[in-house]
Amino acid sequence: MELRKGVRLLRGSPNTLVVGEYVVDPGQPAERAAEVLQAAGPAPKVLLTHFHADHLTAVPPGAEVYAPWGEELFVASVRARLFFTHGVYVNNAVYKGGDIKVSGVVKDGERVGPFEVVSLPGHTFGHVGYYVEGVLYAGDALFGEKVLEKYGAPYLMDVDAFLASLDKIMALEPEVLVMGHGPVVGSRKRAAELIEANRRYVERAVEAVAKLLPGDLTKLAVGLLKEVGGERGWENVLLTMTTVRAILSKLSSEGRVYLDEEGTWRSNL
Repeated sequence: MELRKGVRLLRGSPNTLVVGEYVVDPGQPAERAAEVLQAAGPAPKVLLTHFHADHLTAVPPGAEVYAPWGEELFVASVRARLFFTHGVYVNNAVYKGGDIKVSGVVKDGERVGPFEVVSLPGHTFGHVGYYVEGVLYAGDALFGEKVLEKYGAPYLMDVDAFLASLDKIMALEPEVLVMGHGPVVGSRKRAAELIEANRRYVERAVEAVAKLLPGDLTKLAVGLLKEVGGERGWENVLLTMTTVRAILSKLSSEGRVYLDEEGTWRSNL
């Protein structure tokens, strides 16, 4: 699918953007690498929005790979990637990827080939987007509504940073907005609606955790998934525990919660 002249989209979950030899987020499964090579040629240059395995499992062998600054270790090492994603080493994770040789790092405001790098943290600490010809590939800086409905609460490492990134996307006013997981958005009105939907889901998750107190991390994660109607398989519970940590960090910084001597999170209100 051609979004602009020379700007192609390979549909998937995640979606993949191709401009000449440059590929943003090859995605998964590993077999998708053949499609990437067909689209970008035999020596692609891969730009990653972040280190999560579902965005990099299809990196073709021998490709040049560029990681966001601060996330290069988690791109390079599958063990570090799995540990940092789940908060514990999970050898039987659904998505893993392999070890990857990182050729370089990218930072906010830099130009890499035809792309401008745009810092969009929150989902991960170093998450970036890529802007080209009026098209913003935002990765997991926001999600389609079906994904939000399925999982109930976005995976977050920093709540306030995620919300600030939503504001940044709104201010950029891209002509075309591409998410990692969700449909291509071709109108600013629809983009604004989607941004607000993501904001509502995050704010709902924050208030749900506050209302679930007191509790420990696991209890709060399971309780949050019940509250928002998300899947409660073991891996999603582990992933949601990261989101709950981020929410508790926010609430703690606001003076709304504290951790007692028994390891239970409690409300200050």
